Amino acid sequence: MKDEYDSCIVRVENLPTRIRGFCYHDDDGTNYIVLNARLPHEMNCKSYQHELSHIQRGEMYDENYHEYGE
Repeated sequence: MKDEYDSCIVRVENLPTRIRGFCYHDDDGTNYIVLNARLPHEMNCKSYQHELSHIQRGEMYDENYHEYGE
């Protein structure tokens, strides 16, 4: 049986440099990690691991979870 947190689609986009990356899921449950194309490869590797940990812990499915205050 495939676990819903086992895989994700990674996208690399030009984001403001203050944003290292983020993750989200769409209505069909596909997980996405978006990394910042403007940042060095090493930083994107760290950001990938960080965002993947959110997916693995299922935090994106908790509507009350926010990593940063608004």
